[in-house]
Amino acid sequence: MKSVTKTLIGLEDRARQIFEKIPFVQAFLAGVGVIIFWRGVWELLDVSGVTPITSIILGSLILGAVGVFVQTFIGNTIIIKEVKQEEKSDKDEGKSIQKIAGIESTEKVTLSELSAKLDKLIENSK
Repeated sequence: MKSVTKTLIGLEDRARQIFEKIPFVQAFLAGVGVIIFWRGVWELLDVSGVTPITSIILGSLILGAVGVFVQTFIGNTIIIKEVKQEEKSDKDEGKSIQKIAGIESTEKVTLSELSAKLDKLIENSK
């Protein structure tokens, strides 16, 4: 088993080196490979007489067991929502800092300018 794995990894490494020079061919062959693979799965299920409802249930169970179902269908949505919330929070925080430092919202602030303004505020508060 280890020798088969080593052989496949070596083959993949050589193919990757070749395809770095011609990425379009790699993308095209990868697309063809994916379609052929899924066509085989589809045909196998048709020949086996698996109904569409059974396919949905079996597919959901497999995706759930492997951990891809939640990651792909639900995880991306959660990640996107969290990123948007963080961006909004960062914008609000930036506005608060500008307000405290007395900087106009249209100005771009560098770290050294902000540091200088904060130093002035600290000196004035003493």
